[in-house]
Amino acid sequence: MAGRPQGVTWRVTGSGGFETAWTEVSGTVLRARGRVVGTVPEPYWMTYELETGGDYVTRRLFVSADTASGDSRSLDLRREEDGRWTANGSPLPDVTGAEDCDLGLSPLTNAMPVLRHGLHTRPGEHDFLMAWVSVPDLTVTPSPQTYTHLETTDHGARVRFTSEDFTADLELDPDGLVVTYPGLAFRSHGPGTELASEQHRHWQETYRTEPDPYGPQPSEPAVHAAITFRKAGARTVLELGAGHGRDALYLARAGFDVTAADFSAAALERLREHAEAEGLAERVETVEHDVRRPLPFPDTSVDAVHAHMLLSMALSTEEIRALVDEIARVLRPGGVLVYTVRHTGDAHYGKGTSHGDSVHEHDGFAVHFFDRELVDSLAQGWDLREVHPFEEGTLPRRLWRVTQTRRPGPDVAP
Repeated sequence: MAGRPQGVTWRVTGSGGFETAWTEVSGTVLRARGRVVGTVPEPYWMTYELETGGDYVTRRLFVSADTASGDSRSLDLRREEDGRWTANGSPLPDVTGAEDCDLGLSPLTNAMPVLRHGLHTRPGEHDFLMAWVSVPDLTVTPSPQTYTHLETTDHGARVRFTSEDFTADLELDPDGLVVTYPGLAFRSHGPGTELASEQHRHWQETYRTEPDPYGPQPSEPAVHAAITFRKAGARTVLELGAGHGRDALYLARAGFDVTAADFSAAALERLREHAEAEGLAERVETVEHDVRRPLPFPDTSVDAVHAHMLLSMALSTEEIRALVDEIARVLRPGGVLVYTVRHTGDAHYGKGTSHGDSVHEHDGFAVHFFDRELVDSLAQGWDLREVHPFEEGTLPRRLWRVTQTRRPGPDVAP
């Protein structure tokens, strides 16, 4: 962020909109200008300019907002050197002594207290008084807040934000800017970033804010898979895209030894909690893994693979083919793969934001829709047992449940 302007865009789930900011740091002075579009609590758009003095202490925040009802308002919020604040020239004695402004529903203004105390790089806990700006009415009120460094990560840090009875664990990048703010916002993809990274952040936020989004009951494909795996004599099952574990736990209850893989650490943490509570910890092993990389398992090491909706995530056709090849590698000869995908007869196909290659995004979730040609091509070299159409959910989603068996290789006797 230092030395040149940096553009960043967040999808703001808390407002049902977006925010784009251009930020620049010179020494310990932060300057930013931003554009915001939101739909909650009413449709609005907003612009702002932020300037701090040294040590990232707010000097001025200017905001203008327009709502769908025709209201237009602006706020010129200033902090003097002695700690006194004014709003459009009127004193704000309730926030005297505060060093930071906090623009409501904006992840940008979390940066100042973090940067001042280095909470994105080292341990610490600090209490603050903020001049909090409500959006879109632009009223200013005092807000006591606490920031606590939790850990540094390979991609930045996690910092806990607390205000009264509200708590959120923020994921920050190395520059101290928010990547994910559970329940409020997450960094959107754009030039220089990839859809895969955005989807990872989106699923992390989903599982942190709603730990059991699909409930405790197994999916219909998992029930079918358990019957099919048992008939095939399977004992070990690999579930790809296990999420919070409703299917993995069902398969473990059915007597299988399950390895549950997912790229969301938050989901796997929830899965382990469930397994421990049900006395299934010895039957369920978790592995944090992104299926765009080779599977971290030896050749012919598992009897069966279950993947409900995993192949329909934000994967390119090339990545899907590579994944199916990897599944064939880790399956024993005669091993069974049961997977489900949304197909091109689904109501969402061709709608929403298109990312090409039959990938369409709705409400932050990107889905790769399958046609029958792709299903058949993925079964080349396998025995394709069944392509079963079914519906799920209230839309309803339209899916195929595909069952196929790995053929013995040329060096494996049938």
